Amino acid sequence: MAYSGYIRKLAPVVYKEFGKDKADRILKKAREKYSRLCEENAEEPKEVQVHTRKRIYPAIAVFQAMLEENVGRETVASILNTFHKEQSKPAGESIRILLRIPALYRLVPRFFAKMTKNFFGEKAGFKARWLRADKNEMRFDMLICPYQDICVRHGCSEIVQGFCRTDDICYGNMHPKLHWGRTKTLGLGGDCCDFCLTVR
Repeated sequence: MAYSGYIRKLAPVVYKEFGKDKADRILKKAREKYSRLCEENAEEPKEVQVHTRKRIYPAIAVFQAMLEENVGRETVASILNTFHKEQSKPAGESIRILLRIPALYRLVPRFFAKMTKNFFGEKAGFKARWLRADKNEMRFDMLICPYQDICVRHGCSEIVQGFCRTDDICYGNMHPKLHWGRTKTLGLGGDCCDFCLTVR
């Protein structure tokens, strides 16, 4: 059976919410569904697997497992979106601590652009329209996102917004002289995700 760190980290939340017996059933089903998703998509490029194996497939598996145990869709979405939020807070705090290094914030737009092209490029299933990428500003529209497309395909579009909001938590208050300007996302009903990071 495929292993998922996501499900392991989520397990305490499931036990707290539902008690041992129901949580055991949910987690067992989730692990089985996760393994099946990985097996069915074994030919995915490794660039795609970085996203599907670590976040997308385990979230879908847990979502479906909870539904089968008669948990309401809104409740499931709330549990998972809150979990994503809480998991993002330490990363956001680490970024803020790192950017206390004098003048390091000035390198962030270029670094962010490079990171995005490497890990969120077309090989990984994304498609972006780049508008600007220099030392003062990084700006692009994400037109296609596998988090959105795969979750919609598996009938759990409600959890995409949780993935979207992790970006805001991590990057929204990185440094007083960096402005995170995203105003819409695919997961929240926008026609694109309009990423914008500017040195003030």
